[in-house]
Amino acid sequence: MPPKEFELAQLFFRNVGRLISRDVLAESVWNREIPATSRTLDTHLSNIRQKLQLRPQNGVRLSSSYALGYRLELVSDPQPQGDDAKDD
Repeated sequence: MPPKEFELAQLFFRNVGRLISRDVLAESVWNREIPATSRTLDTHLSNIRQKLQLRPQNGVRLSSSYALGYRLELVSDPQPQGDDAKDD
């Protein structure tokens, strides 16, 4: 995992359940503001989601709150997927 992605992941795991603004993420990891039109942060967060499998079915989710920021959340009742998933 590249250093910037590691720093972002570390920040989220140290702040589980807390909303972290784009500005705080940019300042913490890049030590500068990232323009709102830049997709840099979104790209890194997408990579983190994939590499760490941050999915509700795995008990954790990295969610975005429009215009507010991002939050790493624990999912209390992960849903099974694939052949194991059943509708009752």
